[in-house]
Amino acid sequence: MKPVALVTGMSGVVGSTAAPLLTSSFEVVALTGRRVLDLDCAQVPIELRAPRLGLAPRVFSQLAQRADVIVHMAGSVNYTTSPEELHAVNEGGAAEVTALAESARCPLVFVSTAFAERYAQAPREAEVGAVTHARPSFYHRSKAAADERVRQCGQPWSIVRPSVVMGDSLDGSMPELQNAHRIVSMLSAGLPAMFGHPDHLVDMVPRDYVAQAVHRLALDAVAGRALPPEFWATAGSAALTMRQWSEVIQRSLARAGNPIPPPLQLDPFSTRVTDYPGWDGLRRSVRRGMATLYVSALALAAEPFPTSFPATGGQPGRPGFDNAFACSLFENDIDWMLRQSRTAQPSLR
Repeated sequence: MKPVALVTGMSGVVGSTAAPLLTSSFEVVALTGRRVLDLDCAQVPIELRAPRLGLAPRVFSQLAQRADVIVHMAGSVNYTTSPEELHAVNEGGAAEVTALAESARCPLVFVSTAFAERYAQAPREAEVGAVTHARPSFYHRSKAAADERVRQCGQPWSIVRPSVVMGDSLDGSMPELQNAHRIVSMLSAGLPAMFGHPDHLVDMVPRDYVAQAVHRLALDAVAGRALPPEFWATAGSAALTMRQWSEVIQRSLARAGNPIPPPLQLDPFSTRVTDYPGWDGLRRSVRRGMATLYVSALALAAEPFPTSFPATGGQPGRPGFDNAFACSLFENDIDWMLRQSRTAQPSLR
């Protein structure tokens, strides 16, 4: 018989990628939100904000009795949500899932973020005012609080720390467009600049790499092998600088027949969002988008994240990370976006 895994977040970018891996190795019970999953596994609706995940005591106890491992990938990544709501979902959900793991006396694998400790930029975020309500630092702080809840778990646990999750390593495919795609789209439509210090790192990792790490940790957990307190699913020192990131975008657009001049790179730590060229002439929606990218760039830094991926490759058919490989992954990501007929060119004025 397969071991039983209770899994949250199977509809997300990482969760949907991990789903076929987990269902191949485990009898999965998907703990879901409002969305019914198109998966051949048992599904139990939960509420992350509620005590016992909104489950009746009998159901909570029955799940605990069945579980061999819990994989918690659910949460809110909405940068415009209030800090109270983010903490209720992310920290509160982590606390309730931790309680479930303790009741089950089973290991817990929790997917957090590499950016959990990067919330010191909050005062600078506030300077954008109402141009955008996005505040990434609120999200980062809520994940840091969730991490602390997991660390208090009396059962074996591991925290997975992905950086910016990008498309599949083979073809760049992604369930939905991400901020990186929106930047490419805006630049291809004629915007002359982007926010980010040229030497700051844009750490991105393919979604299948993160999913495989989650799967491997879950297998190790049920096998009784020691779990690392943290698994850094990041590019680490192989991450692209913002300068390289811009160069990859330029090469990709040129190959697609839409060459652009090198965009200006505006350091968000020494410029204001309103310093963007032609700011007063931009449409309100474009201003809001640029302000969101401005506050997002405040979380970047020149210091690389640690990484748990070996530089020489650790799995068959999966190369390890070096800078050239990171460039090729981002090229795949952009090429996939450009192939999508639904990618609209934004109007700037």
